[in-house]
Amino acid sequence: MRRGFLNSKPAKEHPNHPGPVSSSQTNTNLKLPSKATTTVKSSQENDLPRSFPYAAQEKPVEVPKGHETKLNFVEGSGNPQATYIWTALPQVDDGPDTECLLRAGSKEVILKTPGFPKPLPPANSPPAFRVGPSPGKGMGLFSTRDIEQGETILWERPLLIVPLGIPTSLPAGFSKAQWIQHSLNEYERYVEVAVNRMQEHRRAAFMSLHNCHTKDGSGPLVGRVRTNGIGVDGLQPATAKTEYDMRVSSYSVISEHISRLNHSCSPNTRPSFDRATFAQRLYAVRDIAAGEELTFQYINVLAKKTERDEGLSPYAVVCACLACTEGTAESDKSRSEIAGFKPTSSVLAWAVNRQLPDDWLIKKYMILLDLIDKERLEHLDVYCVATRAIMESYICLGDTQNASKWAARVLRQSWSEMYESQLGVDKLLDPDSPAYAKHALWRIRVDTAAATGAMSKLMGEALGLGGW
Repeated sequence: MRRGFLNSKPAKEHPNHPGPVSSSQTNTNLKLPSKATTTVKSSQENDLPRSFPYAAQEKPVEVPKGHETKLNFVEGSGNPQATYIWTALPQVDDGPDTECLLRAGSKEVILKTPGFPKPLPPANSPPAFRVGPSPGKGMGLFSTRDIEQGETILWERPLLIVPLGIPTSLPAGFSKAQWIQHSLNEYERYVEVAVNRMQEHRRAAFMSLHNCHTKDGSGPLVGRVRTNGIGVDGLQPATAKTEYDMRVSSYSVISEHISRLNHSCSPNTRPSFDRATFAQRLYAVRDIAAGEELTFQYINVLAKKTERDEGLSPYAVVCACLACTEGTAESDKSRSEIAGFKPTSSVLAWAVNRQLPDDWLIKKYMILLDLIDKERLEHLDVYCVATRAIMESYICLGDTQNASKWAARVLRQSWSEMYESQLGVDKLLDPDSPAYAKHALWRIRVDTAAATGAMSKLMGEALGLGGW
């Protein structure tokens, strides 16, 4: 999952702050119904700082007044001049709506999602998790029972979806620090409108989330967004073509429960945003024991421990996972090897290259999986790539006994971005299944005729020819 915000979590939990909120920079004082859609056109728009500060300011940055964007609201979503819209989605009866601050065009992307709005699946009963205190970390999530790899722990409609920032002009005479503070102030004003639209209990849930950005110029709302946000891809409008367009149209999701996941350099969960249900889904990436804390990575966990410590320091997080407390030098070496792994051959290229041993590709990926298992990094995409490659290698060899064992492992990886392409893998669980003989890779390593036919078929599909 690619991230927009540094996916931080609190070191200490913040007390609840229920009720409407108001920022010192805000002059809108709007009371908007949660189901309404309002639009605004920014009167001045230029750029967005590439990063906001994390370090505490020695003293607040003073920004001259009079440069705020005029928030001229219009009811309805049909305003072609709108730059941003505030709306609630998905507006169905199966659960709460998410308050959204969207750049023009993003709502249309969401509405055109196949199946949208898809109902939320039934919640686990009883829940597979609970919220509770985590020593030295504030609040966290814990499993209430044994959870199997690939199991969905929870579905959750986010409280809020907002962009990573609001582009602002650089007024004449502003220093860089003043421009950044001006951008943070504008961001706070826009987010405030969305938060004030929330139902009271949803707003209280948002305000109960920790804010570790209290001294870097962030307002109370943006601070919570930056602390608890998880980046989401795929909401950029079709008009977003340039790097700048993509940057200002990237989004962060904040949820009541998933945002409380604490960090581990060997996480046991992976969240994913599903556009059709407009919900976050939390997966178990390995077997989780009852009572175990549920964790997520905030930083690049393949970096060296010293670099990971540096990345966590702005959030007062000290990771106590095994990779950070035992054998760190060996762990750093293993993680470096995982990060540097680049497959030198695809399954098909290996299968038709008779100069390579029959077990060549399998051994390569087994070495990688051993490192991943040792470091407990099953959430990585390469873990799923390696598992599928080994399954397909055995299919190429005509070994259905081993292929079926690896098919079972592939099917457990429901969090993988490749999962949608795994339709039909369930038919490979039986070693005697006729599905093997119909597979495009069947025996192409050991049967020259099969290899020729498979090459023609695969190349034809790639070219859109339906085979040669």
